[in-house]
Amino acid sequence: MRRTHPLFKMSCVALAVLVAVLTSGSALPLRAWTAQSAPASQGGAQQRDSSKAQWRAVVQLGPVALVKNKKGKQEVRFFGWGSGTVLSRDGLILTNYHVVDVSELVEKVRGDRNIKILEDKMVVLFTRNPDQPPVAMFIADVVDALPDLDLAIARITSNLSGEEIDPESLDLPFIELGDSDTVEIEDVLRIYGYPSIGGNTITFTRGNVSGFDSEEGVRGRAWIKTDATISGGNSGGTALNDAGQLVGVPTQAKVASADRATDCRRIQDTNGDGRIDETDTCIPIGGFINALRPVNLAREMIEKALSGQLPNPDDPDGPVSDGVQIVGTIVDANTGRPISGAVFVVLQAGVTWDEFTGSEDQVLEAVRTDRQGRFEMTEFLERGKTYSVGWGAKGYREVTQDNLEVTDDTPEVVEAKLKLQKR
Repeated sequence: MRRTHPLFKMSCVALAVLVAVLTSGSALPLRAWTAQSAPASQGGAQQRDSSKAQWRAVVQLGPVALVKNKKGKQEVRFFGWGSGTVLSRDGLILTNYHVVDVSELVEKVRGDRNIKILEDKMVVLFTRNPDQPPVAMFIADVVDALPDLDLAIARITSNLSGEEIDPESLDLPFIELGDSDTVEIEDVLRIYGYPSIGGNTITFTRGNVSGFDSEEGVRGRAWIKTDATISGGNSGGTALNDAGQLVGVPTQAKVASADRATDCRRIQDTNGDGRIDETDTCIPIGGFINALRPVNLAREMIEKALSGQLPNPDDPDGPVSDGVQIVGTIVDANTGRPISGAVFVVLQAGVTWDEFTGSEDQVLEAVRTDRQGRFEMTEFLERGKTYSVGWGAKGYREVTQDNLEVTDDTPEVVEAKLKLQKR
């Protein structure tokens, strides 16, 4: 199964409608339910229908500072210095670790009583019009990071005044997570970000996949090479495949002899010690060949953040939940296009479709897909039990499966791409 991110929750009203249909004596209860009209989506969902508007989900990120003005009053100041990609409607953002790492900035202002840099906080700027600079709208908390891979996750938590925001109230444009292992040489990538050479506005470039590279300590693909133009400020930004899915993160590395980050990385044994590490000279890659971190390197971190399983400071390696959550996408089997308003149903543990009578007590949960064909279960499946699932949509042949066994080895988040054939 390929992995995507969860985005949609079904209301209790929708579940009540499902139960009413199932108890009406229909010979095909799943088909009867999926034939109902899907509720209309509101707000930012319309933006996600157009691949030409995916730049709306590419944000600029930067430090947040508390500064005393001439009157001694404290003010919030911020500026953008990197890029990020919104992965969910409720404000989860993927970026580079060095974009959210403000430790050097903290050291530079240490001792200055008029300036305080807020650690683990980032301002989030959205582009409203591509010919205008992005506008600061939110503050995000850094919730998880992989410093060795230069990747990090932030989540929008408050407005610019510091007032807490209910994530359920957000309806942000977002980009679907892709599978970077399916990327091939000569594939075309679309790159979005806020490079310094692009001025103050969002910038788009296009390029081919030139190849791949490995790295000690990293399993599989450590880098995706591309001839697309990438420069400072693009860090943490967005690299999309033909399907408009995020497959790579434009990444910078630090040059030991420079005062600023540049587009380079240590890929050669320049000191002749037989190893490639931080003691080697950083090789510039900001010319013809640039590098992207494959998004699959951040997949586990992203899945935990999407499911609310944030690191536990008291037991960072311990399990957060004993249950299993199912999320995914329902698509047309022939075209691969997402199906809006499709339904995914899970029966109570041990109940098969032959035994299903339409009783409300036999349904664990039913969820509808959003405009991008995505769904998310809010109920968790218990390990050591067996479940029956089904999915369908108006105009399609429904699919039912029994004996879905949830074991101790089943991942905490199971993501599926489900297909439907038209009738």
